[in-house]
Amino acid sequence: MLNIFILIISSIPLLSLALNQEGAKFCNFPTPTSTETINTTMRIVKDTDFGMQRIIFNGKPNTCRPVIPGWTNNWDHAIIVENGITISNLIMGESPIGTSSDIICK
Repeated sequence: MLNIFILIISSIPLLSLALNQEGAKFCNFPTPTSTETINTTMRIVKDTDFGMQRIIFNGKPNTCRPVIPGWTNNWDHAIIVENGITISNLIMGESPIGTSSDIICK
């Protein structure tokens, strides 16, 4: 019985590798056509296709870090989308100063 258990355990890494190889295909992120860094909230008021543009939002520093002295759960939003408006083909990039990057609907 112990031999069967060891055989099963030793097969798990191979199974995991096979699943990860399939998962790796899923995790190929698109290449952005351009990158724009913004410092203030972008308001979207009409349907917008960003054409695979990357947006990097540099708002209030350190709002993407979990432990902030005096944190009030209040940060600038990267993008606000008006009611009924759609956006497509947008890549949100990571800010080097640790700001939050979110999209909210009004």
